[in-house]
Amino acid sequence: MLAAFGVLLAWGIAGSVTTKQYRRQAELAQQRALIQTCEYLDSMETSLRKAACASTPAMLSTLSAELRTEATGAKVSLAALSSGETSLYNMYKFLSQVSCYTDALRQKVSAGESLRAEDRQTLASLLGYAKNLSAQFSYMADLLDAGLFSFEEIKHELTEADSRSADMVSYLSAAADAEDSMQDFPTLIYDGPYSDHISQKSSALLSQAQTVSAAEAKEAAAKALGCESRLLTDAGSCAGKIPCYQFYKDKTRVAVTVNGGYVSYVLSDCVGGEEKIGVKEALKKAAEYLESVGYGRMQATYSANENGVCLANFAYTAGGYVCYPDLIKVGVSLTDGSIVSMDARDYLMNHVPRTFPAAQVSESQAIGAVSPELEIKRLSRAVIPTSGGYEKFTYELLCTDPDGQDALVYVDVVTGQEDDILLLLYADGGALTK
Repeated sequence: MLAAFGVLLAWGIAGSVTTKQYRRQAELAQQRALIQTCEYLDSMETSLRKAACASTPAMLSTLSAELRTEATGAKVSLAALSSGETSLYNMYKFLSQVSCYTDALRQKVSAGESLRAEDRQTLASLLGYAKNLSAQFSYMADLLDAGLFSFEEIKHELTEADSRSADMVSYLSAAADAEDSMQDFPTLIYDGPYSDHISQKSSALLSQAQTVSAAEAKEAAAKALGCESRLLTDAGSCAGKIPCYQFYKDKTRVAVTVNGGYVSYVLSDCVGGEEKIGVKEALKKAAEYLESVGYGRMQATYSANENGVCLANFAYTAGGYVCYPDLIKVGVSLTDGSIVSMDARDYLMNHVPRTFPAAQVSESQAIGAVSPELEIKRLSRAVIPTSGGYEKFTYELLCTDPDGQDALVYVDVVTGQEDDILLLLYADGGALTK
C-alpha cells in the first residue's frame, strides 16, 4: 500500500508539473499573439495613413498589398489570442474589408478615375477606427506587461471591442457596395528615410580601390581619432562584406577598410552629459569631421537627440540630388562637440558615380501628381533605394495632410509615378519616419 501510495503521489506531482508547463506555454503563446496583433494593427494604421496620401495606381497597389498582408497577419494573431473561445466576427470582417476597399480604390484609379471626396472620407474613417483599435490593443499589452491584466480580461475586452466593430463593418460594407467591388477573405510587420538600407550587393567603390597596408590604415585611423598613430593599439582585422583593419585607443574603436583605406566606423563608449551646445553647432561639427576624414559633399538630412548625444544622418549630394543610399551616421556629444560615433558602411556599400537622368516630369507636374488633400511645403530632388537593390531618381515633396500629419512623398522624375510615401514622426529628440 505504501508503494502504491508513493507511485500515485509521484504520478500526481508529475501531472501537476506537466499541467503547469502546458499552462505556461499557452500563456507565452498568447503573449506572443498579443504583441504580434499590436504590431500588425500599428502597421495597418501606417499603411492606411499613407493610402490617404496616395494618388497613383502603383502606390495604391503597393499599399493595398501591404494592407492585405497586415490584415491577414492580424487575423491569425487574433485567432491565437482568443484560442477559439471568443467570437471575433466583426473584427475579422473589418480586417478583411479594409484591404478589399483599398484594392477597389486602386482599381478605380487604374481605370483613369479620380478618387472622390467620399472615397477619401471613407479612408479617413477607416484610419480613425484602425488608430483606436491599435491604441486599445497597445493599452491591453501595457497593462498585461505591468501585471494589471489577465488573459481572461483580455478575452472579455476582445468581445467588447468586437461588438463596437459592428458599426464600422456596416459602414464599410455600405461604402463597398457603392464601389460594387467588395469581396470577403477567408478567416484565417528610425531614424531618417532609408537610414538602414545596406545593399546585399558587393561594394563597387571598394572593389575598384587599391589595397592599403596595415601601417597606412593605422595613419588613417589616427587621423580619424585626432591623435598620433603610436597611441593606437592594433585590434586585428575583420572579414565580411567590408574587410577592415581595426584599432582602438582608450574607449574608442576605429575600423579602416583594407581596400581604399576609408574610415568605416568609429565607436566610443563615451556618453553625453550636460547639453552645452545646440543641435545646429553639433551638425556643423559633424559635417567638418566628415570632410576631414575624406567624406565631402555630405548634407544633414535628419537628427535626433538621445542622452546628450546628437545622432545625425548625412547623405551625399550631387547633381542637385540628395543621395539617400550614400548615408553616413554621426554621433556628436552635446557636452563638448566631440565625435562619439561614425558609421559609413551604407556609404561604402552604395556610393558610385551616378548619371542623373534628365527630368521628363516638371516640378509643377510632380506637384500635380500628389493628392490634392495634401499641402506641399517643400520640393527637392532625391535618389532613393528600392528593395530590389536598385535606385530611383525622384522629387521629394514634404507635405501635410488635413490632420496635420507630415509626410514625404516621392515622385519619379521620369514616369511621374509615386515611388514611396514616408510618414514623419516628431519626438522630443528629433524626427523619425515610418
